[in-house]
Amino acid sequence: MVSDSTALVMLAIRSGVKLGLQLRQAFVDAAKQRELVLPLPNFFSSPDIVSAANYFAVTGREHVTPGSQLDRLLQKRQTAGQELSPEEEDQLLGYHTEFFNLDLIRDGKLSGAGDGSRLDAHQFNALITIRQWQRGDDPNPSTLQRLAGSFIEIGIDYFSTIPGALNKDSREGKILAGFLQGMSEIHFSDEQLGSIPARLLVAALETVSENYQLLPADAKVQELVNVTTRTLSADVARRLELLGDTDLVKKEQVGDWAELVFRSLLSSAGGLVLSDPKRYLDVEQAGQAALVSQVGASVLGLVLDNSDLQLDRLFSRNGMETVIKSALKVIGEHPEILVQTDNAGLQKLLASIAGELSQFDTLFTPDLLPELTRMILDKTGDNLALLWPDLANNPQRHLLLTAASTTLEILTSKPAGDQKWTLRFTSADILSVTDTVFDELAANPSWLLNAAGQLNGNLKVALTVTLDVVRSHADDRLSPATGVEILRAVLVSVGQRKEFFDKLPTDIAAAGQPLIGAALAAIFSTIFAADIDARAAWQLVRNETIVEVVALCLDCLAKSRLSGAGVMTFAAFFEQQIELLATGEPLDLLGLETKLQELLAA
Repeated sequence: MVSDSTALVMLAIRSGVKLGLQLRQAFVDAAKQRELVLPLPNFFSSPDIVSAANYFAVTGREHVTPGSQLDRLLQKRQTAGQELSPEEEDQLLGYHTEFFNLDLIRDGKLSGAGDGSRLDAHQFNALITIRQWQRGDDPNPSTLQRLAGSFIEIGIDYFSTIPGALNKDSREGKILAGFLQGMSEIHFSDEQLGSIPARLLVAALETVSENYQLLPADAKVQELVNVTTRTLSADVARRLELLGDTDLVKKEQVGDWAELVFRSLLSSAGGLVLSDPKRYLDVEQAGQAALVSQVGASVLGLVLDNSDLQLDRLFSRNGMETVIKSALKVIGEHPEILVQTDNAGLQKLLASIAGELSQFDTLFTPDLLPELTRMILDKTGDNLALLWPDLANNPQRHLLLTAASTTLEILTSKPAGDQKWTLRFTSADILSVTDTVFDELAANPSWLLNAAGQLNGNLKVALTVTLDVVRSHADDRLSPATGVEILRAVLVSVGQRKEFFDKLPTDIAAAGQPLIGAALAAIFSTIFAADIDARAAWQLVRNETIVEVVALCLDCLAKSRLSGAGVMTFAAFFEQQIELLATGEPLDLLGLETKLQELLAA
């Protein structure tokens, strides 16, 4: 038996062929719709909307047929509280130009052609009234009407293999109804979507099959598909219209990304949106799109407006779903991100994250970027005012983005040629350190921010100094995972005391080095010394022991009167304790902590 996925792929291929026949006829209809342009005389043709309406109220009243499109436009304009749209105003002005000049012709007041020749009133009348059909009677159908035959054939193929799915109360039935309702509001004559409608329909049906428990049979599912279909299709159509026929490769990419975003919105956002549909699907103001639509448009804009970043390598389907789900969550909690930035805030932030972090192009960046984006979005919702202080004026300026960029820059740097510890961090290691950085920034921002609320250099100093010490003194017996734990311990410790960043005085060896660097150097130079006794190394050079020793020593230092002299005292003390292990004494971390506290308190 053919699998569902295989059957759907075959279905999509057949659907594309069927859709192509309909598209060919659509192009023929579009050509027929274009008005015939002829070398007409220099007619009067520049009225404003007020003079046009006044003309039909008095002189041109005979041209207004009750119930006609012209009559409806005039009635709407006269109705209190209603205004004509720009398209409707253009229609009314077109009517005025046509009928006003027709009156001039019939009265014999217009008879000279542009080339000096003469035309009689009958010839002018024939010339000016050439048209394929009456205004307001455009026979070109909406997307749903044009593609109804193809949709029906797709539905027959699909639902014939899934008994009961066509029931209007089933999951598939509601998905289909929501999709078709969304498509009914897109006009094919204005927005050339190509094969995208059929691709989206198959994507919607396939998403239901893949997320059987996630999308229950509920009217909210229908509304979700309706909103997503309508807004995403309109955005794609606008982009395709701007591209024209100049870049066929780009047009194909638009379709590919639209389908991916559509699938991701339905699958990853389903549970979140359906748990609170009023927040994500309701529209409070006219012309304002639902939050789920804004997130979809922002993500689509991210990948289509930043082609130079090669995001097709950085965002898989799983990565896209991760970003969309986090974006929906933070926008649902803070809709002001869209309101205060004219709907541009989320896309600018996503573009800034991709642009800033994708420059660290390592083998694991494709796995790293979506997860880092998720972390930034999730943490943003916890403390918006602190982490995104310039939301209205500069929405791409974000403290977590700056912190992530700094962390990624340091942790992906290559060891120097003379450094002994050459192991590299994995993407999971980098995410672990970044998570600690984010927690420290949210919990204790004072040590990371300057007076202007911007990220200062302390984070870079803490990470750089720690990594330099580890790489200079440790060797490959220290695993990357242990290096991560050491970095996290350092971040927590320096967050407790600003003095860790003070420099050693000039009368001390290694003058100018930050105290945190000197303390770590005392630990690692002793543990990984070339001449360390084997009995001491046996107890100390264990990954979990090294982490415990670092955390214990830094915690004791943080609780003492921290100074350059104190760090030098600690260094001598720690070396003495290692010498005791060489004589056969066991490692006693509790006793080590007690002795160190007594020494530093003296």
